[in-house]
Amino acid sequence: MPRTIVIVPGFNEPDKDLNTLADGRRGRPGLSNRGFDCRMFPVVEATISERIDRFAAFLDDLKRKVPFPAISLGYSVGGLVTRGFLRRYPERAGEVLHSITLGTPHWGMTVDILPMLAAFMRLKDRALGELDLRSDFMKWLNGTGGHWDRSGPGRNWKLDAEPWVAPPGACLFSIYGAVPHFGGDNDGIVWRDSCTLDGRIRSSEIKSERAYHLNLIGAWNPLVFLIKGFTFNDKVWSEAIARIADHLTTHVIADAAAGAEIS
Repeated sequence: MPRTIVIVPGFNEPDKDLNTLADGRRGRPGLSNRGFDCRMFPVVEATISERIDRFAAFLDDLKRKVPFPAISLGYSVGGLVTRGFLRRYPERAGEVLHSITLGTPHWGMTVDILPMLAAFMRLKDRALGELDLRSDFMKWLNGTGGHWDRSGPGRNWKLDAEPWVAPPGACLFSIYGAVPHFGGDNDGIVWRDSCTLDGRIRSSEIKSERAYHLNLIGAWNPLVFLIKGFTFNDKVWSEAIARIADHLTTHVIADAAAGAEIS
């Protein structure tokens, strides 16, 4: 029986953008080709907080159809939904074997480009305000706020206290892009420190000149190209698929070895 992966979309993300993760493209395999049963959490116009509750209801319905525990794969804002599920419903953490996030800003972000993009493309996404570094949602999710540290070169966001990361025993894994010509510490939208909670989340970095935020899922948007210069690349999303599969396979092998030792 194939393991079920629930794919959760990001900020105003069309369903078709996430299909590449499941189905692959141009002869490059997706997760379905690797033996996983991929289910798409529907795109909804709601706050992140509201999406967390809808995700919980989605899992309730899915439990009647497929074996559990499942795997969650959240892209960008979708990763805040899946981690937010663990925060709001820690007693249900056992329903999710692995929570994998892809390009997710776990401590938020400076929402500089997003309002401009939203206005230019006439998008309405109520999750926008909750993405801000100083939002009440981010303080709730991490159990702490933060501040700008100007003691060194430039300015760096620092959390005020040790953050909540995940429930005990939960497997949280972050995959993110790092573009050298942007300084090697961000994907053009989300910073490495936010993706990893400043190194507190186990992670895997895809370092490439084309490891842009949209390329993590193989999406292309001409307006983002004009504003941010993101060019299209098929290698980055397929590398993200490989990192996801490698993470899951490693755990399967480790679990099997542990089971053999016990027996």
